[in-house]
Amino acid sequence: MTTIQLKAIALSLVVLVAAAGCSGGGGAGGDGRDIGSAPTNVPSSSAGAGSGAVGVGVPAGGGAIGQAAFVANVHPITTQYCVQCHAGSGPGFPHIAHPDGETAFRAVIDNQKVNLLDPARSRLVERLRTDRHFCWSNCDMDADRMQAAIQAWADAVVVTTPPDPNTPGNTIPTTIISSDGRSFLSAILAPSGRYGGNPIALWKLEEGSGTIALDTSMVGPTMNLTLSGEATWVSGGGIEFDGGKASSNPTDSRKLFNELASGSGTQQYSIEAWLIPANTTQEGPARIITYAGGTGTRNFMLGQVMYNYVARNRSVNPDVNANGDPTFSTADADEDLQATLQHVVLTYDQANGRRIFVNGVFTDDVDEVPADLLLNWQSDYTFALGNEVTDNRIWRGIVKFVAIYEDILTPEQIMQNYLSGASRRYLLRFGLDSPLAPNAYVEFTVSEFDAYSYLFCAPVLNSGGALGFSVQTIRISVNGVAPVASQSFRMLNTAITQTSTQLSSQCQVVPKDLGADQDVFHIFFDTLGSASLPMADLPGSPPPPPAAVSPSAGIGIRDFAEINDSMAELTGVSVTNATVRATYLELLQALPSDNDVAAFVSAHQVGISRLALDYCDQLVESTALRNAFFGVGFDWTLPATTFASVGPRDQIIDPLGTKLLGTGLANQPTAAEVRPHLDTLINQLTAGCTAMSCPASTTRNVVKGVCASVLSSAAVQLH
Repeated sequence: MTTIQLKAIALSLVVLVAAAGCSGGGGAGGDGRDIGSAPTNVPSSSAGAGSGAVGVGVPAGGGAIGQAAFVANVHPITTQYCVQCHAGSGPGFPHIAHPDGETAFRAVIDNQKVNLLDPARSRLVERLRTDRHFCWSNCDMDADRMQAAIQAWADAVVVTTPPDPNTPGNTIPTTIISSDGRSFLSAILAPSGRYGGNPIALWKLEEGSGTIALDTSMVGPTMNLTLSGEATWVSGGGIEFDGGKASSNPTDSRKLFNELASGSGTQQYSIEAWLIPANTTQEGPARIITYAGGTGTRNFMLGQVMYNYVARNRSVNPDVNANGDPTFSTADADEDLQATLQHVVLTYDQANGRRIFVNGVFTDDVDEVPADLLLNWQSDYTFALGNEVTDNRIWRGIVKFVAIYEDILTPEQIMQNYLSGASRRYLLRFGLDSPLAPNAYVEFTVSEFDAYSYLFCAPVLNSGGALGFSVQTIRISVNGVAPVASQSFRMLNTAITQTSTQLSSQCQVVPKDLGADQDVFHIFFDTLGSASLPMADLPGSPPPPPAAVSPSAGIGIRDFAEINDSMAELTGVSVTNATVRATYLELLQALPSDNDVAAFVSAHQVGISRLALDYCDQLVESTALRNAFFGVGFDWTLPATTFASVGPRDQIIDPLGTKLLGTGLANQPTAAEVRPHLDTLINQLTAGCTAMSCPASTTRNVVKGVCASVLSSAAVQLH
């Protein structure tokens, strides 16, 4: 972008709205323990006796010290930069930027967005540093600022190691607790519940170390993958890609050709994956799964373009090229791809062509390219994850599981596999010998849900022979602290009439603290057998006050599609123009999504200005288009010093005023009112120009800049 174009943006005729991002919330599960979350009648180590847990010394319900420190340090950041989405009336949850400090405090605490014992691991920090979520300047600097604010909050809170209630002479009141703390590593493998089918290639990605990911299918040859570059194992299974890849070799990859595309191949397939995209800004397309010879030749691909999953598939259809194009994509408006754990299935068959399922649901996008046989696939291509085989189409994110089938999975099978979860499931047993009976226990089905949390599901009680009592309220603690949010079993009340009883069919998300190799869990109850020691629930977050009723705005802002169509109509540049189309797709998420002018932020204006520059660039660089817009009288071969004369200025400014601004509208500036601003802009853009220093190319750039300043202005975008 030239200096002239930057100056044009700076002089754009829109009043910018203060920047407002959504940097705090979102994401499944929290990270780390929260303050004010221990039960009120138990010390903060109550559920972690003997585990060495460290509690945070803040009174139940939040505490004046914790809340005051939050309001003094973190609340000013969230109310400045997160208010557009998280203030209570916007689309974001939780309401970490609510103007009421107590409401915002509870939103942060109850939803486990802060870790006062390790501020760097707070979700408020990781959403900025890792997820790049609506940063207001530089993501790393913004994350550092948030971390420093949380550290200041933590410094104001008393952190202590409470005494062990099981120590003789200690009179701290206790609760009904499991007789042993259990670690995730002590669990045993449970049945998966997956539809296994007969995959021809299968990578469970559970190795955890080394450079080889094993193909565990029963079909030879074995397609083991070799990790290279920035490709590392992650806890709970999976590989994180940040520039590297995991790839087979042409010899072993030939298995896919033999089973799917050869003369005896099935001519159909399914690709199933569990993955976590690092962000929604990747393009290229970024290669998640590829079977290719390079960037321009392939047999198939599953990739990412911003919020979309895209697929390519080579076939004998004459309209399909060697790269598998035309590319098939999920719908822009649906934004199916999100930076969170997702189950994705791509199927290809002769009846439907390419279809994509996300989290068990068909995306409803119909492949308009007729399906055809796969007989022209190349047998010497290479299979890879996380990058192109040539290392130049980087995808960033985590892949937790991949399977390739020689047939298409049915919608029912896809949903079954989605519901079975991404990670291996385990059985974790908590002994109840002391509070209930010898050999009594509660057993949960558990898994690592994502990088930040566990999933505890379907508790089953073995009563050890005791009958005729009830179980009320199970809480799960991590290293001695029971998080406030996501206590799915808090309302449990089950009568025990037989030895083995499923207490609930629900699941609960439990935040990770130190990681699967260190976290220790306990469970405790309000009522179990003959003992009853209910805990006082912490007060929930107060509801936000009702929004003030205000009259509807008399003006609105054009949304992304209307902006694009308006610019095309006004300039004569087609919306299908390759340059403006590429810019439009790149900027789609940076353009207004609805007509509410109150939701307009400065990032929208930047996106509008960039799109306007490309439209004006295509207008000026096309002889036919510029002659139709400005007339044939302007001499485009002259240097920019031509604008020293009134005549050439009029030949540019007058069409912009009459064709872009319109006439006869009561609530917008007239061409005469806008002209002084455009005169000033031309003076600035041509200051110091000579015939030598500002040739004809500068003349065109000046016109582009003046055109963009009007096309991106409120006079055009408001209606």
